[in-house]
Amino acid sequence: METLLRIQTLHICLLLLGFAYAATSKKALFGSLGNSRVLRIYHLFILSTTIMLVTDLLAWMLDGIPGKGIHVLLLVNHTLYYSLHTMPTVCYILYADLLLHEDPKRLRRWKIPLTVLLLAIVVLSLASPFTGWLFTLDAQNVYARGSLFLLFASIQLLLLLSTLIPLFGVSRRSKAKIYWTLVFFPVIAFIGGLLQSLVYGLVLIWPVTTVFLVAAALNIQKEQIGIDHLTGISNRLWFDEALQRSIRSAPTQKTFACILMDLDGFKQINDTLGHDVGDQALQEMAGILGRVAGPDDIITRYGGDEFAVLLHDTNETLVQAMCDRIETEVALGNKGPSKPYMLSVSMGCAIYDPVRFSDDKAFLSYLDSAMYEEKRAKLGNRR
Repeated sequence: METLLRIQTLHICLLLLGFAYAATSKKALFGSLGNSRVLRIYHLFILSTTIMLVTDLLAWMLDGIPGKGIHVLLLVNHTLYYSLHTMPTVCYILYADLLLHEDPKRLRRWKIPLTVLLLAIVVLSLASPFTGWLFTLDAQNVYARGSLFLLFASIQLLLLLSTLIPLFGVSRRSKAKIYWTLVFFPVIAFIGGLLQSLVYGLVLIWPVTTVFLVAAALNIQKEQIGIDHLTGISNRLWFDEALQRSIRSAPTQKTFACILMDLDGFKQINDTLGHDVGDQALQEMAGILGRVAGPDDIITRYGGDEFAVLLHDTNETLVQAMCDRIETEVALGNKGPSKPYMLSVSMGCAIYDPVRFSDDKAFLSYLDSAMYEEKRAKLGNRR
């Protein structure tokens, strides 16, 4: 009965992982997510966990069934299980580090220690059918833990503790959407792994990993809903939610401001040069905003050729400095490599004042009017 329950649990985990992959693949259930590095690591995480679930499932289903063919199959299965046992944890470390710090160069620090550890585990696993270090199979094909299993389990638990390292030095406030999801895995997985190591027969570590992967898939989907697919920055939906949060916290939090901007002559770029070139102009503008914005600022494609930047903990001097940096970057881009268009942007900006602005609509209406006032002034100067 207990074995049947374990098998059913593992089957459910496999179905959940199938959902997690389908929801985040190139042909995702809820829209394409692209092929970013962090997503590739996440999919490797799913694949390695799936292999663990399948090999664990086969081990429980075939344990104690006699036969030479079954014996060989179990030897291969257990060897594969132990050889790749560390991979999901390694994937988590890389996934969490890249997701939180957004710096691919940081991954290099993990390259040597993780490679050495993986190779050592593989060597131990490949030797185990002959030495009994990690596991043994008796004549009736009954599995038993090997002489070095406790050492192996200790290494896995220490590795799980090391997964906390990417979580250090991260602003919980700015990364709150994903921070606590990432904390869940090492803490719960460590407890589950410890119990599973001490009590043979418990199936905890892979269900815990599966739950984390499904939660991560939901987070990825939530993030993706708020992303503009053309430029890769936030879209209007995400901006509106962020603005509402900022307004609600305005009475107790530090000041925030917004810059609303519009590309001058964008319709002419589209009409004369084509929509592909127009898309390039939009992507260039998004890149400019990404370079000048701070880590806590929210940059958004507000709609069409309009963009917005939401700035927190700011003042009039800092807001004007941001506008100046945007103008400077646009001008530098126009002086760069030859391209068929010249970028120009009109902006309206203001610090949010709950006394002056009754709600978000009033605030955005003011920004819109200020932006078009600047645009009209530019047109007047050209005549």
